[in-house]
Amino acid sequence: MHIIFNREAAEELGKKFTVLELETFEVDGKILECFCVVPAERVLNDMHNLPEYVELHRTFLDFYRQNDNERTLHYGRLLMGKFGGELDSFYEILMDRIKT
Repeated sequence: MHIIFNREAAEELGKKFTVLELETFEVDGKILECFCVVPAERVLNDMHNLPEYVELHRTFLDFYRQNDNERTLHYGRLLMGKFGGELDSFYEILMDRIKT
């Protein structure tokens, strides 16, 4: 997985690749937005489901940001293995944060 720390670059790359928002952090008083580029070879077998997976990912993040732990965990479990498993560790980390 390739990580991007710039929304404009992510939007530009999103025209040709699957780019997903990850987290937003404050670093030294500045906002740092993180995105990932999912390698095309990881999603080739699921291209027909890709729009659905992207929407599930957005919903997962929305519930996470709203501190809706039950729904975040539900969507995290649904997303495991999607995107060729490329984001599984990300989902596990956020779900572990909720559980601890």
